[in-house]
Formats: sequence, C-alpha cells, structure tokens
Amino acid sequence: ASLRRVAPDLQPTQIVVTNLFRDQLDRYGELDTTAALIGQGIAATKAHLYLNADDPLVASLAKYAAPERVSYFGIEGLPAMAATAQATATDSDRCPVCGTRLIFSRTFYGHIGHYRCPKGDFVRPQPQVAVTSVDETNLEGSHFTVAVQGRRQNLQVSLPGTYNLYNALAAVALAAGLGLHQDLVARTLTATTAAFGRVEKVSLEGRTLYLLLIKNPAGFTQVLETFLLSQNKPSVLLIINDNIADGRDVSWLWDVPLEALTVAEPAVWTTGVRGSDMALRLHYAGISAHQAVDIAEGLQQLVRHTPAGGTAFVLPTYTAMLELRKVLAKQTKLEEAGV
Repeated sequence: ASLRRVAPDLQPTQIVVTNLFRDQLDRYGELDTTAALIGQGIAATKAHLYLNADDPLVASLAKYAAPERVSYFGIEGLPAMAATAQATATDSDRCPVCGTRLIFSRTFYGHIGHYRCPKGDFVRPQPQVAVTSVDETNLEGSHFTVAVQGRRQNLQVSLPGTYNLYNALAAVALAAGLGLHQDLVARTLTATTAAFGRVEKVSLEGRTLYLLLIKNPAGFTQVLETFLLSQNKPSVLLIINDNIADGRDVSWLWDVPLEALTVAEPAVWTTGVRGSDMALRLHYAGISAHQAVDIAEGLQQLVRHTPAGGTAFVLPTYTAMLELRKVLAKQTKLEEAGV
C-alpha cells in the first residue's frame, strides 16, 4: 500500500513481486485493491519487473510496464500440493481480465500454480527462471534445480517449505537480471538464515523451538504442511493477538484447515489476547487445547511436555512474536527485537 507513495521518489530500477494473499483486510482491503495500489507504484517508475508467473494476480501486474521490462519466475517441476493445502480458502482464482473462474492444471498452495482462463483472456506466462525439479526437501531446507534462460544449476536454500522455495526463486531471478555470477548466488542461498520468527530455531532448556510466524490462512496452512503434519504428536504453542499490527479481525483462523492436524495427535497450548478464540477454533477441528495464562506459562508448559533433546513449535502472530522475543531474550541468546 506504500509502494505508490515511495516509488516516485525512490525510482527503483528493479521491483520484485512474490505473491498476493489476503491479509489484514481491515487495513488494506481485498486483494484487487492491494494489486491496484502496487500497480500505481509500478506505473510511476521505469523499473524492471520480476513477477511470480504462478500467481495470476501478480502476473497481471505486467500491464503496468512495457513488455521488455517484465520477467517471470515460476515452478515447473514440482508435484501438485497436498489435500490439506487444497482445503484452504482460495484468495485469487478469478481471471484478472474478465473475472471468470480460472482453470488450474496444477496448484502448489493457495492459488499458486498453473492456470488459464477458459475464455482465453489470460494464461500463465512462461517463466524465464524456473524450478525444474526438487531433489530433496526437509526441515533443513531444499535442494532443487533451477533453469535460468535454459541453463540449469543445482541449488540449496537453507529454509524449508514451498514458500521459501519461491523466495529463493525470486532472488535467483533478480540476481540473473542483474548479471550476478551463479556461483555467488548458490553460496548466498546456502548461507541464508531465517529472519524474525520466519523459521528461527531457538534452544531452550535442552529443547529446540521452531518460531513460525503466522498471519494469514495461506501462511498458517503452509506451516501446517511443512512442519506439523510430518510430526508424531508434536508439541505446539499458538499465540494469537488482535492488535493493530496483527489485524483486528481473527475470523481468518476459521479458513485454516486445522482439521488435518488431528492425524498428528498434537499437544497444543494457546495464549495471547485471542488465545481463547484459537482454542475454540481447535475445538471445532476436533483438537483439545490447553489455555495458558500468558506466554511465559505457555513456554513453560511446552518445555515440560517436550522430552529433553526434542523439538517443539511456537506459532505466534506479529505482535505476539514481539512479546515472545522479550520473554525468550531473558532465557536464551535470542535478540529481543527483530527486523
């Protein structure tokens, strides 16, 4: 929403748009509104655009720039997403030209995938930079092959999840556009670490805690897919706030397919301003949750339930993450504030 205000003065030479998902509707409105605001910012520059071909609304932003100033990145070699992700509310499945529901031949998560308008008004553009195969993926990251204008390279990103694969791909596309050497790109991706709650790992009393920021249905679902569903009886602490920076409306919790989590038989604690709302949502998903008075008690219960040397997961909203870091800073080497 700020791009249209800062772009005319900054005059960026490169603009990357990764994806558009419904987030904090009370602040920014629906996705079409957000896309239009971004479009105004793009139109005020002569920047080269790097757009996610697999997000139809993002790909449609090409109309705000001359064709020679647009490049696309996307995923070619990856299986369709799991049924859990398919259960998530789709945010952008309409043709950006005529409004007809798009036909998807493959989806990776949310509305990200391969699509076409049945009326022929819009089709997924062919990416110049594309993931052609994913050779290995786990909680430590992904090994994948990327083709840059047909030239293939094996890369590793040290952050897990399909969404981080897209982040890495966007970086590769930009680096290629800037003419950076591919060996430099490979070394940098491998050395990349998590930022501010986005897959940070913290050691607390001999346990490893994953800090996983959640702020919208698509992101929460990806956390479920990437981290929780592969675990056997995981210990989970959910910290839900509804402060201004979080968005005051927490109804988005009901668009997350938490029912899928029942197969993992998790032990769950909730806290935060809207911890009881989270517990209610879990109840309707068939999951019993313990409610902690505050973050400190929630962490205490989480550690107590997790065996020494084991792993637990903490899922906070944005302002809850700030509060969490204050608590953890007193007990670990984690910095209190992030970027």
